Amino acid sequence: MSEKRFCFLINCLRFDDRTTRLQRKNETKLAPISVVWDILMFNCKNNYKPSSYVTIDEQLVGFRGRCPFRMYIPSKPTRYGIKIVMMCDNATKYVIDSIPYLGKGTVPNGQVAADFYVKNLVKSIKGSNRNLTMDNWFCNVPLIQSLLHDDKLTVIGTIKKNKRELPTQFTDIKFQNRTSDTSFFLFHEDFTVVSYKPNQSKLVTLISSAHQDSSIDPITKKTRDSVEL
Repeated sequence: MSEKRFCFLINCLRFDDRTTRLQRKNETKLAPISVVWDILMFNCKNNYKPSSYVTIDEQLVGFRGRCPFRMYIPSKPTRYGIKIVMMCDNATKYVIDSIPYLGKGTVPNGQVAADFYVKNLVKSIKGSNRNLTMDNWFCNVPLIQSLLHDDKLTVIGTIKKNKRELPTQFTDIKFQNRTSDTSFFLFHEDFTVVSYKPNQSKLVTLISSAHQDSSIDPITKKTRDSVEL
């Protein structure tokens, strides 16, 4: 096939019915490809059985064309593109489900963005006792408890230190002249939180609803002090 023929075919491709596009644009900004997108996501969810561990995170798919919800994120490798929140299988990196960010109005009014994305993405694995790995943008205590009790899913992830559920010991890097390479544990009936101080200028806080002990991985071969709060 010649390049001229290829370009001609590309220009003629349509992913939807143009006669109904304006009507569908009132419902979603993804109208030009919404039908194909919905078919793709349906097949991803219904033709694959995920492993016991899945991850929810966002990806900026590089795109510089015209798009009303194209984003600019300077910290990302591509900088310009379409942000998609995905749930993927840890073992195979297979995309189980995803939701594109379509700008203002993507998240219903009055709903926390992280809760909206996570609750919608886990519908296909609800009640399966699988484990989710998420970063601190998604993790919050009410959501983790809801996933545990309502959806039968556990969570492991980082959590921001400004959460009101965390005590001062987990947020104050200078608490009682705390030394480096120490771990503080917080136990709740639904989850465990650990605050690790790798050096004098950094605190890392993790939360897990899958663990209820203060065990530390011995692979690092480092001795750490643990304090139960």
